Amino acid sequence: MATNQEALDALIDTLHNGSHVVERVGAAEGLGIIGGEHVRAVLIKAMADASHSEVRAAAAKALGQATLRE
Repeated sequence: MATNQEALDALIDTLHNGSHVVERVGAAEGLGIIGGEHVRAVLIKAMADASHSEVRAAAAKALGQATLRE
């Protein structure tokens, strides 16, 4: 079973490198649920760097969720 850090790392990797938009959107949503300072930084980067508008929108929504968790 994966540790919490391994699961977090897998979501971050999928957000940045997933082969399908739906995978990357799902990763952003999962990160928004987890929250935390590091996750917020990752989501902000995804909003700037993601090549698909769906991923940028999901990252923005997840950022809102992550911020509310603090």
